Amino acid sequence: MPDQIQLSHLEQTAYFAALRQGIHVLDVESVGGLVTVSRAHAMKLLADMARKGALYRSGRGRYVVIPSDVLYGRQTFVADPFQIVDELLRREGVTEYYVAYQSAALVYGAANQLPQALLVALPGQRRPIALGRAEILFVQVQRAKFFGSQEIRYHDAFFQISDREKTLLDCLDRFDLCGGMDEVVHTISTLLPETDPERLLSYLPGIHNQALVHRLGYILEKLSTHQSVPEMLPARLADLVGPRIYPFDPHGPATGPVHPRWRVRENLALALEG
Repeated sequence: MPDQIQLSHLEQTAYFAALRQGIHVLDVESVGGLVTVSRAHAMKLLADMARKGALYRSGRGRYVVIPSDVLYGRQTFVADPFQIVDELLRREGVTEYYVAYQSAALVYGAANQLPQALLVALPGQRRPIALGRAEILFVQVQRAKFFGSQEIRYHDAFFQISDREKTLLDCLDRFDLCGGMDEVVHTISTLLPETDPERLLSYLPGIHNQALVHRLGYILEKLSTHQSVPEMLPARLADLVGPRIYPFDPHGPATGPVHPRWRVRENLALALEG
């Protein structure tokens, strides 16, 4: 980024109007709402502002507004994908999405590890979005599993995120996206006190993962020696256990005792907190 940003009067007008209105992502249409210019002029305006360092190109026709503290050299630009994910997607007409997996756990204060990218669930496929040193990765989720989200406020932005119950189940369903089994156990332990047991149970049929039922019951039994676990949860889960035996960690060894209640092969020693 150049030492001194030289913006034309029109570029300054568009830039500071975007800041005042809390707009984090610009495209041709949104520029037209800030300054009176033709579509061709708006395209050139965006390209020129990006070349000068006032905007960061995040995709075809989309530009992230660089904060003023960065623009004037008081900070280093590191895009916060949480702040702009909703704007970025809505400018493409995408309204069905939610922040998910370890990224959702991070928002709820239930992640030990920082995810390397913002993980977003979609019912379809989409290429990643690069934001300088940050990145948004999209995970295609079966339509049947695409539920359990809510809107939350994050600083001055809003976005869709899986609720605590769905985050807990999603992380156990795709622990490969959430730092592994030990990290998922930590996430479950942290989310559990603010989880609605009935809602959690109501979500289980939509997950379509029998192994998850066994593993969740097993985890809750282990956690119950360290923290309070709603009594009805293990009891209701036990009624759903089938005859098949599942390894606790599918990537672990094929050895270990089988837990008689949960039909889980104990091939990984859990590092429980507390």
